[in-house]
Amino acid sequence: MNPNSLQIQPGDTVKAKHIPGDIYLRTLNDPIDLIWDRIPIYSTELYTAPPVHQSARLRFADGAKESKHLYFQVAHTDERLFMRLHWKDATKDILNTVDDFPDGVAVQFAMGDDSTSYMMGSGHDKPVNIWYWKAGAGKLENLAAGGYGSTTLLDNQSVSVKDAYVTDRSPQNREWYVVMSRPLIAQDKYDVDFFRPTIPMGFALWQGNDEERNGNKKVTHTWITLETDLSEHPASKANSKTETAPTEKKKCFWFWQDDDDC
Repeated sequence: MNPNSLQIQPGDTVKAKHIPGDIYLRTLNDPIDLIWDRIPIYSTELYTAPPVHQSARLRFADGAKESKHLYFQVAHTDERLFMRLHWKDATKDILNTVDDFPDGVAVQFAMGDDSTSYMMGSGHDKPVNIWYWKAGAGKLENLAAGGYGSTTLLDNQSVSVKDAYVTDRSPQNREWYVVMSRPLIAQDKYDVDFFRPTIPMGFALWQGNDEERNGNKKVTHTWITLETDLSEHPASKANSKTETAPTEKKKCFWFWQDDDDC
């Protein structure tokens, strides 16, 4: 574990660091920009996701105690919010075939309060917004869900991403860095509102070399609370609104549900 990181438990609160206007990122979403040395590093433990179907219960029983460290940093300028995710990974898995599975990571935000289920939301009244990155895809998918089987690709793909895989002669020192960002002002009615005082947030991670895919993944069990301190931002009133998630399954993706959902 990184000794400079602050260990975060589910239910804890983290704050997004404000980047002043006179400090510029070398490149948008640069995973190795020196600015990240000034941003607090948080660490949280991800555990095997609870099974959705009876067929997955054996897998959950076998792997329920296994965990994975995920490091994350959150920052914002006056225009964008940035999320940097970082984890150890001895292999760079980017193929997506019958026998090969890519590495992946996702962050999800509850559109409502922390009574929303951390497993894809609690119906159309308590949806989640999901940012999902898959190694080798070259882009990020901005999604919404209101329960199992409802995962929907949003019309406005306003979230951008860049990644870097840092190699080393020693496999235990190899690692992924992924930076996701989005304009502070929501572009889609299912984009999370960053001007709220608190935002429930969670993570998911897929290790391709461990044959993790679909519902076989590591997740934060319940929410971490994000504070952005943007409630006084000039644009906060323009972005304040309440939305509900799609009630029909328009499109199905493999990462937040098991195969039988599709």
